[in-house]
Amino acid sequence: MLKPAGGRSSRGRGAEDGLFRAAGNGLGRCRLRDLRDLAPCIVGGFGGIVPRVRQQKLTGVRWAWLGGLMILVALIGQTVGAQSASTTSKLASIREHMERGLALFVAGKHTEAAAEFESGYAKHKYSAFLFNAGVAYQKSGDVDRALGKFQGYMSADPKAPDIEKVHARVAALEGIRAAKRLTPVTPSDAGADAGDAGPTAAAPPPIELDLDGTDSIRSLVVVETEPAMAPLVVFQKVSPGAQTFKYGEGHPGWKRIMETRSPTSLSLSEGRYHIVIDKFRDYHVSETDIDVAPGHVYHFKANLSQGVFMSFLRVSSNVKGAHVFLDDPEKRKPEWGTTPYGELVPAGTHEVLVEIPGFQPVQHKFELTNGEQKEVEVSLSRVGYGFLRIDGDAAVLKVRIDDKAAGVWRSGEPPLDLRATAGQHNVTVTAEGRKDFEQLIRVPAGKVLPIHLKLIPRFPRGTAWTQAIIGAVAGGAGVYLGLESEDLKEALEKDGANGILTADDDRVLKGQLFAAGADAGFVLGGVLAVLSTYNFIRDPLPESSHKADKSVEFEDPLNRRPHTGGKAVSVHRPRHRDLMARRRDQAWRKPREPEERGSFQLGPRASGSGAGFFVGGSF
Repeated sequence: MLKPAGGRSSRGRGAEDGLFRAAGNGLGRCRLRDLRDLAPCIVGGFGGIVPRVRQQKLTGVRWAWLGGLMILVALIGQTVGAQSASTTSKLASIREHMERGLALFVAGKHTEAAAEFESGYAKHKYSAFLFNAGVAYQKSGDVDRALGKFQGYMSADPKAPDIEKVHARVAALEGIRAAKRLTPVTPSDAGADAGDAGPTAAAPPPIELDLDGTDSIRSLVVVETEPAMAPLVVFQKVSPGAQTFKYGEGHPGWKRIMETRSPTSLSLSEGRYHIVIDKFRDYHVSETDIDVAPGHVYHFKANLSQGVFMSFLRVSSNVKGAHVFLDDPEKRKPEWGTTPYGELVPAGTHEVLVEIPGFQPVQHKFELTNGEQKEVEVSLSRVGYGFLRIDGDAAVLKVRIDDKAAGVWRSGEPPLDLRATAGQHNVTVTAEGRKDFEQLIRVPAGKVLPIHLKLIPRFPRGTAWTQAIIGAVAGGAGVYLGLESEDLKEALEKDGANGILTADDDRVLKGQLFAAGADAGFVLGGVLAVLSTYNFIRDPLPESSHKADKSVEFEDPLNRRPHTGGKAVSVHRPRHRDLMARRRDQAWRKPREPEERGSFQLGPRASGSGAGFFVGGSF
């Protein structure tokens, strides 16, 4: 059977139509409640297409249509991930402002606390910040500002659960402000003498402000559902003896304080609450308890398809910026966050690993129930070792720690890092032509101590050696001349005894000269011996020294990656170019070695390098 050119058989069209009917059936069964529901629906639609694509051929147009759907799925996934990261970052910022404000409030710094709450509201428009600022100003005695914040709170959240109490608080504060503006009338002496001035006007009694029983600041509670727009009811426990809240039954001791739809944010005072996500479409009821403490931020999210609330986990430590790995003790995945960090997680058994260079890692295992808000506080302790980071102004430095060879540093190289146990160590550094450096240095635990050595050149001993040699020669000549003089004396005495000594014997003068020369040699040798000894001992140059910078944290390789938590501290390692520049600068400042110039002298000499009587010169 012939087929027109460019056409398709009815069988081919029917096959393609069948494919897209399968996709349409899959998509038609989806309930598109929000953007996050679209991706699984499209994937479900593809579930009907993929088996048939393997058996049928599609035209270019419909392949393009399928490609567009696949791109849409990828974009939706990225959008949802970005939204989740943005929410986590936003809540972390809100929590930071809230906790700082609370710390200032507890410390009695009420004006500073109010400013911190106002700063939080300027960035994140949540009414809890306004209420807390009002309480802080009220505590500080600034009634006008307190009124302004409470009135702003009522305008921002007119349906707040405590709106009636806030109205009463505002009325009471306005009464206090009016009372302060009244000036009491003091009776004058004239009026007192007249006796008929009538009774004296008195100021009205002070208005007691006792609305909540306490002036506790509010907490922020953020509630989300999947899908959104679910009906939400909030109950507050008003009776200490109230039984556990049970949905669908009578709940004496509990008060319904709010009805709204998700997502929502609540400004709640301290106490116990119960959140109920009512029946919504074909989803069942979800509920959870909340124990609210003052000045905190809580995040709840209910997965209505499972009928449970997700848990919220926050990990903090005594070291800001420590890396947190969740359910990944082998660290095969990227870090979950850096302390302090919190996020919604499924209920169940979890394990966190918290670590940062310079501290002992800590692992903690725990259970999370549905809707639980858990705070894990980890205390990190320093490792038992540290590093000395050594450089200096000599060409080559040889370092020994506790009389053991530790390493060699050469000019132009990065500083030498040497590991040692925490505590005091005897550090010895030697360099050719320089004085040795030896000192006890304390190695900090879990930190790096940079040390810059200044090794002083050894004081030259050429003058001392010259004096010693000339002194030895002079002393030897004195001995020789003395012996010759004694020999001549004995010969002259012998000839005199034999009667053969003549008056003009030249040996007499020669002996006298030898004796005088011996005496001069002995004197000169003795003087030079004393001077050479002094110059061997004398050292006008200072001893080698060091300069220790402030200790720094270990270098953290993970801090090069962006993360959502606090920033870890890293150690800056200077580049080679910077090191060379510093070496050139040190070369200009380096003390020059004393120079000795050759000279030939006979007689006394005084100079910066020595003093004495020189015969010949110094070398």
